[in-house]
Amino acid sequence: MEELILGMKLESFKSAVIVMAHPDDEVLWASSILSTARKVILCYGEAPNDARTTEGRRTVFDEFPLSTAFNLNIAESHCYDSTHWREPVETSYGVRCGRNKNSYKKNFHLLVKALEAHIKDGDLVVTHNPWGEYGHEEHIQVFRAVAHIGERRNIRIFVSSYVSDRVLYFMERNTPRLAAASDLLPTDKALGEKLMRHYQAHNCWTWEDGYKWPDYECFYEIVNPWAALRSDKLTMSSMPVNVIWLDEQTPTYTNALRSTKKRLISGVRSLLQRTGSKSFPP
Repeated sequence: MEELILGMKLESFKSAVIVMAHPDDEVLWASSILSTARKVILCYGEAPNDARTTEGRRTVFDEFPLSTAFNLNIAESHCYDSTHWREPVETSYGVRCGRNKNSYKKNFHLLVKALEAHIKDGDLVVTHNPWGEYGHEEHIQVFRAVAHIGERRNIRIFVSSYVSDRVLYFMERNTPRLAAASDLLPTDKALGEKLMRHYQAHNCWTWEDGYKWPDYECFYEIVNPWAALRSDKLTMSSMPVNVIWLDEQTPTYTNALRSTKKRLISGVRSLLQRTGSKSFPP
């Protein structure tokens, strides 16, 4: 428990089990601890709406730069960006989606069954955060699957510190579930670039070409994955996060191009202290 209070060091994450949704998520959200992880588990393979990515993921693990990485090859449910992020509704299997709900729910049970074979008592598991980094329904689902396993096994769960402007409000409401942040850990930019090139060679790199990693990242331990969301009327204290700007406060015609604007602020930004009540559209 003293380690929880003082902050986790880089060496504390040696032999961690990293569980991420899609191939390339591991290096985007957890590059700092990849090289010393005991296992790197990627969950989804086939992308039903993207034949090129699907084909690339079938070969990308041939001569993969990380010998500890493997894919569970669960087909994606194709539900990304179908959630109303101003008023997200959490479910036991992730978040309420606006598309392919049955496939999404079915995948939760497939995930739990597959992950149970790889997560053991005593493991330190690093996974997606409960707001899905930039707001990805399958990231949230993977978090929920790991949390479900954590109810029956003695594991510690840590999540990434990345958040986008799209789900910043949802992230703030999730803070009762988080313990203090780990130390700021230097990202592994060399490994990141190596993996990015490998994914690009197999046509399944899903992020920005030429992406530049921030200097640091950190992780939060989950103290209670089922804790009630905080009120949106309470004061929000600052905390270290890496902010991804997707939507921004720009005109609608600019927001339509957001899929091409995945750029990450270099370095760790702190959330500004927020005071007073907030109102959001119904």
